[in-house]
Amino acid sequence: MIEPELKADLERITGLPVYPLILPSTVLEGVTYQRISDPRFTLGLVSSPLIEARFQISIMVLNDYTQALRLEAKIRSAWESVQHGRLGGYPVQTVSRGLLHQEAEELTENRKRYRITRDFIITYTEKLA
Repeated sequence: MIEPELKADLERITGLPVYPLILPSTVLEGVTYQRISDPRFTLGLVSSPLIEARFQISIMVLNDYTQALRLEAKIRSAWESVQHGRLGGYPVQTVSRGLLHQEAEELTENRKRYRITRDFIITYTEKLA
């Protein structure tokens, strides 16, 4: 499974706590990740062991839209530079960016939580447990 390595790499890059799917209700800032799809890489009729997984990464930051943008750019820069390398300790072929979505949420005490969500397409060989 690539998810534990993605979690560790996101923690290293952002310095924020990282969770699968959603932030716990007691946490206001952090990063979430989830696998959206993972079709096999196809080469016509040739079978391939490669997976093209789409992961959605969300960065949530209080009261600092610019910081949320910086963290997304930091992840994107680190991951898009991977070519036949590793994300965390997991070997991957390549990483490319996908959809970008931004939103803000009004909280109590005149606070705002900014969310930047980016899809990444990660091509790798799936290791079966």
